Amino acid sequence: MRISRRITWFSTVWLFVLLVIVNSGVYFLFAHRTAETELDRIMSQAETIAEALRGDQGNAANLLAAYVPRDGMVRIIRENGSEAVTVTKYPELRAIPHSYTTGQEKEQLHAQERRMAVARFPLIWNDGSVVALEVIEPMESYESTLATLRLVLVIASLFILLPAFLAGRALSRLLLYPIQALKETMEDIRRSGSFQRIEVPAEPKDELDQMGATFNGMIELLEKNYEKQQQFVSDASHELRTPLTVIESYARLLQRWGKKDPERLEEAIHAIAEEAERMKGLTEQMLALATGEPDRTLELRRVQIDVLAEQTAKKLEQAYERKLHVEAAEACIVFGDEPRLKQLLFILCENALKYSEDDVIISLKNHEDSVEMNVTDKGIGIPKKDLPHVFERFFRVDKARSRQTGGSGLGLSIAKAIVDAHQGKIVVTSKEGAGTTFTVTLPRRGEIEVKSDG
Repeated sequence: MRISRRITWFSTVWLFVLLVIVNSGVYFLFAHRTAETELDRIMSQAETIAEALRGDQGNAANLLAAYVPRDGMVRIIRENGSEAVTVTKYPELRAIPHSYTTGQEKEQLHAQERRMAVARFPLIWNDGSVVALEVIEPMESYESTLATLRLVLVIASLFILLPAFLAGRALSRLLLYPIQALKETMEDIRRSGSFQRIEVPAEPKDELDQMGATFNGMIELLEKNYEKQQQFVSDASHELRTPLTVIESYARLLQRWGKKDPERLEEAIHAIAEEAERMKGLTEQMLALATGEPDRTLELRRVQIDVLAEQTAKKLEQAYERKLHVEAAEACIVFGDEPRLKQLLFILCENALKYSEDDVIISLKNHEDSVEMNVTDKGIGIPKKDLPHVFERFFRVDKARSRQTGGSGLGLSIAKAIVDAHQGKIVVTSKEGAGTTFTVTLPRRGEIEVKSDG
């Protein structure tokens, strides 16, 4: 059953139960009060008859006939249980059991398939004995009043329940409209593959509005991730197409001339090996980004990053035959994942070496709660319009130059992921023709004393 129907039926049934309880209370209270009023009236009538009999008992039967209730009976009960006088138009009423009493009594009883009101009043009879005057009258007006009350309560309840049912149905639809809109939007997304939003107020007023706003936020995030994924696939396909095209062209060249021309054979083998190496590096970087390796769970330990920078500089100096200067006035310690920090240094230093003909400077200094590392080159620089995009995947400032240097546009994306995983910051400042500086700030995670070997 749909939630809207459950809400409607629940509210209606709850109201019905409440009406039954209230109506029952009203009915039984009214019935009790009406019965008491009816019995009091019969008792008052019995008292009136007794007063009349005190003045004239010689003609008691005629006197009682003047006072006998319509459809009722009046009788005098002796102490021994016998009836001294009985007056009624309906002989079948004589079958009603009588009761002798010396006090005033009133009660209801069922006889002849009817409810009867009975009043008993003590009276001194003409022989000096105490008799009981008994007045019996059918409670027809009482029954008629209760029947009318039942009809009124039922009709009133129906007049309340029907509008309540319709109002509950409308209210449930109104309350569940955001959920219904959410459901329809989800179905549209499933069918069309689009990223639709539902309409919500600018300032959510209740939980349903908040749910709609949360859904829109989730859809926005999914759309961004989907666009990034599509862009990643598109860029990856584009990046892989170029080396594959080169390999294919040289393979065909080998098929035609390679066996007869050693020079072309050597050229083709060198080009294929170079492109294969480039593809290998590119796929490794893409795999690292796709699997989240740069920001995987870090194995934190004490890392003296100035020493790590010296080691990195020494390796790159041999590979590039260029000088890298490491400047650190004191030991710079961070808690981090050493392999990831080493990868970060290689990425930033290689990037500087590729786009600069001069030496590269790596400067480090301690702050109160962080270590700042600057990698500076005096190369071609980055245009101002491109600075916000340098950490995006596959973004390259100069595609032709990146092709020559073997750049894939993924290195700086990985570098930023590594810094983010260490809860640090990385920013770039650059001026065209003057050079570029990448500034990395890493938390120190507390002071650690470093002992010098000297």
